[in-house]
Amino acid sequence: MQDYRKFRSNPINQAAISLAESGRIGALNLLFKRHPYSLVSFMLQILAAIPETVPVETYAHLLPGKSPPTSMAVREEDWVECEKMVRFINNLPENGKNDSLIQTEPIVRRCLGYNWPSSEELAAWYKSRARDIDSTTGLLDNCICLIDIACRKGISELEQFHEDLSYLHQIIYSDEIGGEICFSLSLAGWEHLSDYEKFKIMLEGVKADTVVRRLHEKAIPFMQKRFLGTNNQNVESFLVKWLKEMAAKSDMDLCSKVIDEGCIDLYTVCFFKDDVEAVDCALQCLYLCKVTDKWNVMATMLSKLPKING
Repeated sequence: MQDYRKFRSNPINQAAISLAESGRIGALNLLFKRHPYSLVSFMLQILAAIPETVPVETYAHLLPGKSPPTSMAVREEDWVECEKMVRFINNLPENGKNDSLIQTEPIVRRCLGYNWPSSEELAAWYKSRARDIDSTTGLLDNCICLIDIACRKGISELEQFHEDLSYLHQIIYSDEIGGEICFSLSLAGWEHLSDYEKFKIMLEGVKADTVVRRLHEKAIPFMQKRFLGTNNQNVESFLVKWLKEMAAKSDMDLCSKVIDEGCIDLYTVCFFKDDVEAVDCALQCLYLCKVTDKWNVMATMLSKLPKING
């Protein structure tokens, strides 16, 4: 009885936070169902209190979507829970208005209504929660699960963030990319990188015999999505910039392999936007190379270039 009285006297949002902190998802679910109007203003704070190690799937049904629930299982109003009672409560001193013993759910509904967070607020909360999960536990699968659920619940503002998380996941769990990079790369660190730096990490450690596959599987799709629908037609592509850096390090075998693949069928392979870019990239790579023992590789690379008329 004493515990029940203590529970009754505590603000309901504090009770909900205590349940969340202890990972009692079933009890928290019941509280949200019975007290939706009292808890909606504290919903994001309560959900953030769930331990980051708890699998997201276990509380997916509590996570908010773009729109509020269409139905709520709130009991019928008692005769005393009427507009006259609301006016009476509103005329009470401030320290009396918020007494948990008189702020029943129907009264709260009449006083406050149901104010659902905006899409922007929800998107910001989901991003913050994903970062907290990653920084606290390193459980990137939990982060992806969280954002995937949010996207399926209609929060389209998170689609780009979800894509970024997927690329990071591919890198972290790749058997090909350097272990030191994978070990030190966090979600917050990944977000702070420029798109070109992300592109370079995707190609970390490639050799002439692995570069084409890595480009097709990871780096080129990433580059195309970043340039899609932008006005960057005259901006140097990530691939051209990266190949020039490789040429400056005299890795002409790698450059030759990429240009050869890109010129097989320019508009199917899509390494270069057109034949002019491919030829210009190859020539710049030749000029940047500092060694004098790669003439055969250079000649082979030149032989693969498309012919430009005029």
